[in-house]
Amino acid sequence: MFGFVELITLLLSLSGFGIQPNPKAPTADVSLQYAMPDPDIVVHFDAASVVPNNYKLLAALPNKPEIKSSPELLKMVRQVVNQVEGARGMAKGATGIDLATDVNDATVFLQIVPQKDPNFVATVHGKFSTAVVDKIGKITKGNVTKVGGSMMVEMGPNDPAMGVTKDGVMLVGTPNLVRDRLGEQWKAPPRAPGSNLAYAADVINAKPVYALVLTMSPTARKTAIQGIGGKNFLTDVIQRHKLCTFSVFADGIGWTWIDSTKAGLDQMEMMSQGTLELLKAGQIAPRAMAKIFLGGLDSYKGTDKQVDQVIARKADVLKLIDTYTGDGNFKQTINKDVAKLRLDVRAQGKSLSEVLSAGLLLPGAAAFLLVSKREMKTSASAPVMIEAPPPPAPAPKSPGLGGKKK
Repeated sequence: MFGFVELITLLLSLSGFGIQPNPKAPTADVSLQYAMPDPDIVVHFDAASVVPNNYKLLAALPNKPEIKSSPELLKMVRQVVNQVEGARGMAKGATGIDLATDVNDATVFLQIVPQKDPNFVATVHGKFSTAVVDKIGKITKGNVTKVGGSMMVEMGPNDPAMGVTKDGVMLVGTPNLVRDRLGEQWKAPPRAPGSNLAYAADVINAKPVYALVLTMSPTARKTAIQGIGGKNFLTDVIQRHKLCTFSVFADGIGWTWIDSTKAGLDQMEMMSQGTLELLKAGQIAPRAMAKIFLGGLDSYKGTDKQVDQVIARKADVLKLIDTYTGDGNFKQTINKDVAKLRLDVRAQGKSLSEVLSAGLLLPGAAAFLLVSKREMKTSASAPVMIEAPPPPAPAPKSPGLGGKKK
């Protein structure tokens, strides 16, 4: 049975997983080359800092001695690896794209349209050629066309289109937006100071792993507020905000807020302070909970084989806590510019886990396994009560030939 010891072994084996700094992180000039001029939402993801290294570590897990020492754990890990490899192989066989190595980064631009699906275009950088378009066209039975030195495939009037530019950039999105960007006359949209794309450029140039930029048009605000309904916190901030960004870095997180009122800026400052305090607590609490759990566990020594094994590996459990959490002393900055009604917040440690604690998951996982194990024991030892079926109803008397009882 998969239990505490296997969980400890697995988590120790995963200690190398995480986000790696990308020395070739995309710049704003590259990421915004095929952008919408006025998107309501921009989402950016640097896949090269996350996928390749973690994929290599995942594929190597079954060969680790500590994993191989547990048949149950080895079986589970192999099953996960095989599923990932199967999906990777299917995608590569069908499209020629290796999801583990061929995708560098992606940026999505969305524009909200009332009572319709949003207009969008996603730009993906990696190892792509126009041959990919032909393969996807055959799979989807879409209409493949040549646009200048580029190619695109349209799957249907209400479906997204996909294309690859002559310089190897994949575009996916609303058909007319993809077609325009494949043309020879396309030029990157300007980024005037204070514009949607200027804000997005600042965020991307900070080299985040993941970033969200929200600068909503009046139409988008109205649509969002109508969808939420009522007067509440969400409708209030949507109505008055000018900019909202959130970024995840290899060493922490950060966000920016531009308000339209001084009172609103003060409100967001207070909420940001509370968020940072909560993040600090999220680092310290798992350590305290682990020590309480391990300290109390000695009372159950000798009652269960796996409990005894956990007691014997206290040092490993504490090592896990140190690996997945920090001491709460990460660097934090809050810059408030009242003149510009702007708030910039940054939380920074040696790694992302020193800011966003993964340790909160460990006590919960341990408690879940303990409860599950005991429930299974209780179910196995308790007698099974089978309720006797009710007696059959008496058969109706048959009437005579004349329809009357004799």
